[in-house]
Amino acid sequence: MKLLTISALLAGAAQAFQFLNDIPVDGYYDEGSDFVIEWKPEDRNDTFRLELYTFLVNPIYVGPSPYPWGGPIYDYNDTTTVLDAAAKYSDGNFTWHIGLIDGREGADWYYRFGAILASVGEVADYARSFHIQAS
Repeated sequence: MKLLTISALLAGAAQAFQFLNDIPVDGYYDEGSDFVIEWKPEDRNDTFRLELYTFLVNPIYVGPSPYPWGGPIYDYNDTTTVLDAAAKYSDGNFTWHIGLIDGREGADWYYRFGAILASVGEVADYARSFHIQAS
């Protein structure tokens, strides 16, 4: 029985959520264009939260750690935007009309997609980070 349970767990891990987009390293996308976010579709009826994160490429140094064992503190000025609060696993894609978040464009800012799974309650997967250039 224990062997069957372990096999079932491993099979579930192998079928984990996965983004399929082939985003080039340091890729740039144009504001105003459409980006089709793709993930491996799954035959299930529940949903997940599709999010967009933005953050600085080079964080701002805040200061030393207040603890003797900690490293320095940095601020990435990160934000989270919910693109779809109930994206369906079975859909396999979502079209995002690219818009700047708080004017964040160019080489100083990264954008990245993430999936928050309702069953787990945490980020399950990230797509590679990219930049947006203003139109």
